Amino acid sequence: MKRLARLWRAAPLAAAMVVPLSAHAQGRGRTDGPEGSEYGKGGYSRVSENRFSLELNWGAAFAAELSRMDRGRPPLFVGATASFWGADWYQFDISGAYVLQNEQLNVLVGPRFRTYGFPLSFNAGLKAGAFVIPDEGFRFGISPQVGVDMLLASERVVLGLGYALDIPFADHGITNRVFMNVGYRF
Repeated sequence: MKRLARLWRAAPLAAAMVVPLSAHAQGRGRTDGPEGSEYGKGGYSRVSENRFSLELNWGAAFAAELSRMDRGRPPLFVGATASFWGADWYQFDISGAYVLQNEQLNVLVGPRFRTYGFPLSFNAGLKAGAFVIPDEGFRFGISPQVGVDMLLASERVVLGLGYALDIPFADHGITNRVFMNVGYRF
């Protein structure tokens, strides 16, 4: 009987020792480390971080078919892209570009998919939209695109190189664009 009484007296002591050990094993993450170190440890969530970006695009644009009047113009283009970042691997873009050589204006929308990698990432996308062609008006078309980009300065500055093949569904020919872009995520 005395052995059973000693066992019952020792049980609360053993339980008091186990509870702090189990509570320590489930400790929450600290939030006083470097920015971004608390994700997945009970700290903050990434829901509202860097979801939109604006980019300026410029480069060379070579139209396949040129009229006599277009031949003297420079093979350049300028443009801009606004993006919604669904995740680091997916973006939805709205872009516009003006080709100086044949005076074509493109307004395109579509997804772009990125590979995982820091700070360098490859991307591919397919955009569709309106092509405003002088003397022909609006035409629908597609623009497959590939490129590479870098995220700098705490993943806020975007630098990139890309290639786009603009294919309007009309009698007018395709345009090859090779471009650079610089942007900012906010």
